[in-house]
Amino acid sequence: MIETLFPLVLTEVVLGGGGRTFSIGAISLRMLLFAACLVASLSVSLTSPRQRDGLNVAAFLVLAFFASLVPGLLVDASNGTSLSVIGLELQPLLFWLSAPFFAMALQDAKTVEKAGNILLFGGLAVAAVTSLLMVGLYAGFVSFGAIYLWGDATNELFFRGPLTFFYKGHFFVGIALVFCVILAPRRWKAMATILAFSLVLSVTRGLYLAVVLAIVFSFFAGRRPIAIVLTLVAAILIVGLYGETIINLIFDPSRAASGETRSRDFSYFLATFTSRTLLFGDGTGTLLNNRHNIENSYVWAIWRFGIVGLSFWLLPLFISAKYFFKVPYESEYRKLASAFFFGVVMLYVVTAFNPFVNNSIGLTYLLCAIFSLRRLSLAVVDRPILTAGLHV
Repeated sequence: MIETLFPLVLTEVVLGGGGRTFSIGAISLRMLLFAACLVASLSVSLTSPRQRDGLNVAAFLVLAFFASLVPGLLVDASNGTSLSVIGLELQPLLFWLSAPFFAMALQDAKTVEKAGNILLFGGLAVAAVTSLLMVGLYAGFVSFGAIYLWGDATNELFFRGPLTFFYKGHFFVGIALVFCVILAPRRWKAMATILAFSLVLSVTRGLYLAVVLAIVFSFFAGRRPIAIVLTLVAAILIVGLYGETIINLIFDPSRAASGETRSRDFSYFLATFTSRTLLFGDGTGTLLNNRHNIENSYVWAIWRFGIVGLSFWLLPLFISAKYFFKVPYESEYRKLASAFFFGVVMLYVVTAFNPFVNNSIGLTYLLCAIFSLRRLSLAVVDRPILTAGLHV
């Protein structure tokens, strides 16, 4: 059951963006798959002891998640916040409950490899489709009105103008680019070009930074001095040749409102920050700068749940690092582990600019990465269950 459901769940998230791409009315395919994950993990945990490996880690993450909510919920109780408001705020976070499903799905390295393939080629598919749509808009072959109406109805597209847009699934284009560069499969240069082209057209500065930093950090971890030198040389040449264009892109007037909103949010947070905020948060019923949600997930975690909440949301990064560094540099599985880990690094960088880590997009990748890295770290000892590298 889980073996069949897992690739479907992962594929839907990679291709489906925020979850409204595949939906009928108020019911989305992601909601149905999430419910199926809960049922499957409960059923298998009761009937198949062989697939219980990793459930202790999953249980720890779920319990830590609920513990992190306590300070904010206490504040909500004292403020008299309605249950409907609390439920609306906490609903996207409940994806943590699928942690046991990912633990039981990723029981062997073949499944880890399949997950890597879905992330790589699924992201490539998103890159190809979004690039073709934007080229079609530019050439006049695609109707802007039709795309805009669909994007507005699903809340999946954010237009930068009449020719470019950001799709929530662009996050997985970034993940795919990190995987592509680290794993270097056949025809990886052509694949990386398609992925990078789609990211550039999305005009998403936070995602640019996150992908570049993740790849550069992977070069250091992979002891690839030549790659580091070439990266620096390429960066100098690009800045020298296209510096003015890059500056205009970064300070694009159409993106000024976005930057100003983030700045106002942070300024408001600093102006209203108190010792109670640090200890307990301000609860789910308190607006920040007249907003329920903000782009910086680190500020969001403190604002909602205090230092306990921030500690919880940083915990998966340290767990991922712990498993990654257990895979020796000389191991034949190091590249695959590097791809998953530096994808996590990318997630934690971009979540300072866009709230990915606290929704189904980021949480799906994070849970997949944690239990993939756990499996790869165990494979150092239990080698017979692991095969070598991605089959691409």
